[in-house]
This record gives sequence, C-alpha cells and structure tokens, in this order.
Amino acid sequence: MSARILVVDDEPDIRFLLKDILEDEGYEVDVAEHARAANDIRRSSHPDLVLLDIWMPEVDGVTLLKQWKSSGRDDCPVVMMSGHGTVETAVEATRYGAVDFVEKPLSMAKLLSTVKSALTRHGAEARVDNRRKREQPVGTSRMVQALRQRMADLQGDNRPVFLCGAYGSGRRIWADYLSTPVGGMRIFDQQHSLNDLLPLTANLYIEEVCDLAPEQQALLYELLSQPERQGKFRFIVASHLGHDELRGQPQLDQRLAEMWRDAIEIPPLSEHVEDIPELLEYYVNWYADQEQLPYRHFDVAAQNLLRNQPWNGDIGQLKQFVRAILGNGDSPDIDLEEIAATLQQMSVRSQQAAGNTMQIAIDLDLDLREAREVFEREYLARHLELCDHNMTELARRVGQERTHLYRKLKALGLQTKKQQ
Repeated sequence: MSARILVVDDEPDIRFLLKDILEDEGYEVDVAEHARAANDIRRSSHPDLVLLDIWMPEVDGVTLLKQWKSSGRDDCPVVMMSGHGTVETAVEATRYGAVDFVEKPLSMAKLLSTVKSALTRHGAEARVDNRRKREQPVGTSRMVQALRQRMADLQGDNRPVFLCGAYGSGRRIWADYLSTPVGGMRIFDQQHSLNDLLPLTANLYIEEVCDLAPEQQALLYELLSQPERQGKFRFIVASHLGHDELRGQPQLDQRLAEMWRDAIEIPPLSEHVEDIPELLEYYVNWYADQEQLPYRHFDVAAQNLLRNQPWNGDIGQLKQFVRAILGNGDSPDIDLEEIAATLQQMSVRSQQAAGNTMQIAIDLDLDLREAREVFEREYLARHLELCDHNMTELARRVGQERTHLYRKLKALGLQTKKQQ
C-alpha cells in the first residue's frame, strides 16, 4: 500500500499534472479544487500528506491550513505550493504548521524530494508500512528452512547484513522478513544522501550496492565499519553479484567488495523447485487479496508442469505468471492449455521488450520540424512501451528532466498512462 497524497489547487492543469507524476512514483493521489472539496476528502480518505496551494477562491490555502491546525490534533503534514509572489507567505505558513513549501513553476526533482522528505520526517512512511501486508518468503524445502533459521540467528544485534542473489530471487522479501521484528525497513532512495537518513529509525535496505555513487559508497563503508554503532537498527545491503564477481568491479569500492565474504546467498528458484506448489498457492491468495483478482486453482498436473518450467526470471517471473493467468478469466480451474498459452504470451512480450532497435520510415516531403516530430513520437512511444509507462525509468532512458518530458509527451499526443 502506498502513501496517499491530497493535491489541493484550483488550476486543473496543475492538479492533474501532479496527480499523473505522483501516481507514476507509486503514490495514491486525490485532488481537490477548493477548500470544501479538500475537507470532504480529508474526512473520507485520511491522506498521509497534503500539497496545498496558497491562492484559491473562497478560502485561501493559509486560512485553510490554520483551520486544520487550530485543533492541535491534526498531525497530517502539509506542504504549501506558492508562486513567485507568495514565497514569503509560504514561509510564514510554516509558523501555522506547514512542514515545507515548493515554488511554482514546479521543479519535479524538488517536488518529489520535498514529498519524500515530508513523508519520512513525519512518520507517514511508517504508518503506510504498517498498513501494508508484508510479502513473506515461502517454502518448506530444506534450503528455505535453513535460510529462515539463518535470519532468526541474526536477531538481537545491529550488525550489517549482506545479501546476494539473482534478480527476482526475493532479496527484498528476505530483507523485509529480517526487519519485521524491529518494526520494518526503509528502502534507500538515491534522491537522498545516506547522511540524510541517519540516525536510522528502521532497518535501511540498499537494493544494489553497485548502483551507489562513489561518494555514497565511501560513506557507506565508513558507516558499516563503525564497531559500536548505536541503536537497534541495521543496514541490509544487497547485490545480484556474489563476492568473487564483485571483486574487480570498476564501479565498486573494493573495500565494500571485501565485506561480501560473509554475504548470505538467496538461492535461485531452480535450486528449490519443490517449493513451487506452495509459491503458486501463496501468490494466488496474494493477488486475490491485494488486487482483487479472482481466486483460481492449479491442479497437480499444472503444478508439475510449472515445476519443470525454466524460470529464468526467478520468483519475480513466477509472480508475473500467476498475476497474468489470474487476469485471464474467473473460471476456478486453470487447465494445461491455458498455462501453455500464457507462458507463450509472456515469452513473446519478453522477446519484444528485449529489442533495442527500431526502424522508422519518414516521408522526405516533410520539412525538418515535421520529420523531427514524427521521429520523437515514435522514439518516445517505443521507450514508453519498453519501460511499461514508468515515467521515472523513461526519464532515465531518454535523459530528460521529467517536467519537460511530461510536456513533450502531451504535445506529441502520447499517453503517460498505460491503456487498459
């Protein structure tokens, strides 16, 4: 479950642009055009954060903020949005309870950083995490049972833990499992410095150590090397590479690589296929509960077929398969023909996504501006497809700032949302 954000602004373009951007970042977003609508939504949906414009008809943002905070019991963080002429007013609003402000025209990097910081500082992430049903490691094989015991043995201290395992093997699930007794974990967001996240208020999970910038790696090594670090929380650092593979990696501080000698290996699914029937049952129930997909049954023949399927994408691919086949229909039984067809569709999509080239025909009668527009439309449409309409990934792929990118997509008539 994601944090819920309420955007209050009388300008429709800003409301729905922010809604699109924040939803692409994984947040749940409500919008309100005036104070009355904002009050109705706050009573019904209980947002974790409010983005509140200052100038609005009838009741302005500062007056609305004062009303909310006057009771002394309102702990929902509010970030003010202000134009150039109202920055002083926005700063003044912090005296009435606003936690921060962002200036219009909005910088997406600044906005997202402010949102993340506000949620973190005011405990909204912890509240969201408590509401979220945690994904559990599944299996009764000797390998999985031994790993559970290893995690149990690590309880009671705050020594750093290193995890290695293939993409999709469930490193994050095991990190979450290890963190449950101390109140959960936070996932390191590279918009922040590690120093911004200290002192730790939950286990801190770093998904891929090789992705850290050199200065972040140096700071992480310094923090991990502290012999008597205070507090009950720990660092959990992961990589898809093992110790031997990390040694000599040019992008990695080799002092960190040496720490990987004690890394816990998360086994690939191919080494515990006997857990597949239990995994199938678990994720059928998971998607029925989390996404309200219909409950469907894999019989013994289906389970045996899937035990012999090469899951190159590991547990992540198995989850993708379960989700896809549950969405095929609502009949209670899943037959072998449907399984084969779904696996074939996933294979085709994977092959298509793997393609990194495209051919495009451009009419030479077009002038340069028109030809460039044709190219940009096809180029961005292809990248949208390859990154499954994830705007953060799209911005990274094409090297554009997200604010500019949203405007470009709108001008070219491209949808940022995936069509259902």
